[in-house]
Amino acid sequence: MTKKTLIDLGEREILRTIIPRFANGIGDDCALISLPSGTLVATTDPVPPPAARSIGLDDDPFWAGWLLVTINASDLAASGARPLGFLAAIECERDFPVEKFERVLAGVRASCDEAGLLYAGGNIREASCFSAVGVALGICHPYRPIRREGARPGDFIVSIGSGGIFWRDALRLFLHKQPVEDKNSSPVYQPRSQISIMAKLAEANLINAAMDNSDGLLPSLAELSEKSRIGVELYLDNLDVPQVVAAEGLEPARLWLGWGDWNVITAISPENFEAVRAISENSGGSAIKIGMFTSDRVGVHVCRAGRSIPAPRLESERFSRDSWMSSGIEGYVKLLQKVPLP
Repeated sequence: MTKKTLIDLGEREILRTIIPRFANGIGDDCALISLPSGTLVATTDPVPPPAARSIGLDDDPFWAGWLLVTINASDLAASGARPLGFLAAIECERDFPVEKFERVLAGVRASCDEAGLLYAGGNIREASCFSAVGVALGICHPYRPIRREGARPGDFIVSIGSGGIFWRDALRLFLHKQPVEDKNSSPVYQPRSQISIMAKLAEANLINAAMDNSDGLLPSLAELSEKSRIGVELYLDNLDVPQVVAAEGLEPARLWLGWGDWNVITAISPENFEAVRAISENSGGSAIKIGMFTSDRVGVHVCRAGRSIPAPRLESERFSRDSWMSSGIEGYVKLLQKVPLP
């Protein structure tokens, strides 16, 4: 009898059926640990090859350090935690240039400053190639952490942070070889989490459910639908992207579907939407209504101009054969361009 492997299950099945048998305190985007003074929120993630290098062809190690923090801070953001501290475990070759190592740490420090996290060190050791794992800590007090479950029929689906910016810039680089004018403002190089805004919204008790959008919009919506056992309608007409020129052949709605923007997808009661938008805009961010939770059966439908179809699969799941992590970035770009939409 052939033994099962992890790729036979996929990341979500592993998290659903195996990890809970061995670990306590599992949350959604983060682990949750009850304290007398509130809830400690913790997350850990390794840094993948930065898009700045793989798409932008810029191999400055600064971008890896920056991204290492953002991918962890974005998990804290989805829980509504206030930022506390950050640790980094870094492995690199023994002949790794000191200048490059310092650029990694400069990226970590700059991204921590952006997210409001205290960079408190970590670990370093020899290895055959560079890699880094981050641990981010936050706290929820006196309010409770936001979970992926809790959306209700009639809730608005609201993106905290803009979508489509990453793939607007990435496809210009990837397809048209157009350089990004300002790397500091592009999520291809310096993606930013929504941690500060989400903490304010959580403290004000304005969010019913939320999820970090690191896997892409359709998988995120599918997970929120499954957790709350209700339906989802995504309004493609609401998915605008600034500075997109029709002649480029970049459809704004498709740009929103991919990963990379580090926005947070939330469930908001209609009566709270204006308060959410005001807090977001006053904090230098945005809150964009992109759909609605419905009383229909579990699942995601994409809607445009009166037409609606079940959401196609556009996956970023680890240990999955049809994920871009298996097929590579070129395969994902092709799917992003061709996945069927109404």
